[in-house]
Amino acid sequence: MKNIGKLCNKLIDYRYVIFLILFILCVFFKLHGSSIGQYNNYIYDKLDKNAKEEIIGASRAIRSDEYMVHTPYYFSQYYNNYKKYSKQMSYSGQNMILGYNAPVKDITTIGKPFTWGYLLFGNEYGLSWYWCSKLFLFILVCFELIMILTKGNRFISAIGGLLISFAPTMQWWFVPHITDVFFWAIAVTVVCYHFFVANKTWKKVLFTILLPCCAIGYCLALFPSCQLPLAIFSLALIIAFLIRDKKTITFNKKEWYRILFVLLLFLSVMSYFLITSINDLKLLLHTVYPGSRVSVGNDSVFVDMFTDLTTIFLPYKTINYSNNCEASTFIHLAPFFLMIYPIIIKIIKKKKDKDSYVGQVLFYAIIIELFFMLIGFPKIVSKLTLFSYINRMELIYGYTSVVFTIWCIYVIQKYNILLEKKVILISTSVFLICYLTSIDTLKVEYVAMRYYILEVLYFTLICYLILKGNKTIPLYMLLFLIVIASFTINPISHGISAITNHKSYKFISSRAQKDNGIWLINGSSIYSNYVLSAGARTVSATNFYPDYKKWKLIDPDKKNDDYYNRYANMTFNLTNDNTSFELIALDNIKVNLNYNDLEKLKIKYVFSLDELEDEFNSNNISNKRIYNDGQIIIYEIV
Repeated sequence: MKNIGKLCNKLIDYRYVIFLILFILCVFFKLHGSSIGQYNNYIYDKLDKNAKEEIIGASRAIRSDEYMVHTPYYFSQYYNNYKKYSKQMSYSGQNMILGYNAPVKDITTIGKPFTWGYLLFGNEYGLSWYWCSKLFLFILVCFELIMILTKGNRFISAIGGLLISFAPTMQWWFVPHITDVFFWAIAVTVVCYHFFVANKTWKKVLFTILLPCCAIGYCLALFPSCQLPLAIFSLALIIAFLIRDKKTITFNKKEWYRILFVLLLFLSVMSYFLITSINDLKLLLHTVYPGSRVSVGNDSVFVDMFTDLTTIFLPYKTINYSNNCEASTFIHLAPFFLMIYPIIIKIIKKKKDKDSYVGQVLFYAIIIELFFMLIGFPKIVSKLTLFSYINRMELIYGYTSVVFTIWCIYVIQKYNILLEKKVILISTSVFLICYLTSIDTLKVEYVAMRYYILEVLYFTLICYLILKGNKTIPLYMLLFLIVIASFTINPISHGISAITNHKSYKFISSRAQKDNGIWLINGSSIYSNYVLSAGARTVSATNFYPDYKKWKLIDPDKKNDDYYNRYANMTFNLTNDNTSFELIALDNIKVNLNYNDLEKLKIKYVFSLDELEDEFNSNNISNKRIYNDGQIIIYEIV
């Protein structure tokens, strides 16, 4: 065990070198965690029938935001020469910084290191760079956060870092927005702390350069429902850390130029972004969805305080009453530690230790989050506090709960807090009973009751061992849960042949390079962004905000603005009836397009799974079938 301990310490000592080597190797071999392998389930014209993308694991159909929107958006930028505005999916031009923070040749890229691979090496290596840099850096910053929290306890930091970076909800939502916001919030916390306590010149320089870049990355993540609460929480945590470690602060008044540099770089880049993107931001903020949403909380129930018991089963069985991403949560023990927190904080205060400042920030943050989740704010208070933008508070609560759990374990070990037997018995019993109440009919329909009971007993045993003073087994038990619940969520895949290894892709890409004509995908939204990824300009690709130049061609009076004034995945369905709109979901619209409106939209190519010659001919539309592989038919409108 001592030798294992020494080896682990060596690995931690050289963690940045090790991760850099792993990163280079993974990018060299084009490894990633994307679910683009799903395209092989929709498109059957494979060129190489033996090509297989997944090395370990399987692609996830539920991750459509990633493989159907995010990845094709990024790929399309190759054909747009990585310009800020793209007309590949928009008549008026879509701001690609707002479009999932796609790779752009722009000063804002200093805050988007995950996209550098696309700019340097193109799509295949770029996809690998994106996934690997994001995963490895996320693990590292989470480890550093817990190192600060625990004042350098490496064992707890290693487990705690994985509890955050491999939290099920982080892995299920790894792409596109949500994990980015958490990554940058944690990175800002870590870098800002070291900005003030770094004691070597090279470290001072490093953190002075990194801080504005991380702040830019955080602001450009553009997911207000998580950004606002994480900003408040991170600021409070930074202040608590610096108060606790006041004696280690090396920053002095003579170093004011460092703060000036951070402010100048941050404000310059963000001012440039706001000035050049203000009209696009206005369009985005004034959309029907998500811009007009007003949250007042009160959208959770008591059982949402706990780690959802279905979480560890989600990689292995599709949930039947929700979807796997929405059902996933962080793995934590916050409800248990909330019960014994008054005893813990009382002991720490008696010892006059400043760890209490961090504990109080975590405790009150959880109380505020729970109040908003379970009770809610009046609408006016929600707007004044800007909580009206927060419709994902359960994610913030989960993250705070993990940090709170780790802090409690750390201080219990540090101060050798041993509670009375009756306190241990009562607290674990209450936790057990309350947790069992979270098992409802829907859960039992998904997995048998006995598995949930075993899971609750497992969590309760962890709590019991922690209070009994065991320093290793509870943490290994938590690590085991993370491995089971998260490590198999995303596949380990190779290359991008799932998209490019198709006859239709080659044909579309070749045609698009010769002719910039506009494409329409008829009858399905699945292929809209597939065509986009091949470099074609398409009317039916996802829009992050309304493309009014397009919609005015078929709806000049904006009578249907409520339908398309939103973040919109689109399905176009050619019909002989008048053009009309349907709302399939808050982020999905159906456009029933009259054949004669093809001319208004200047459509040159129609991608379809159905034969359309008879309909074209009956509407006097000259056409030519230019591709047919038995599944996909492509027409050129002559």
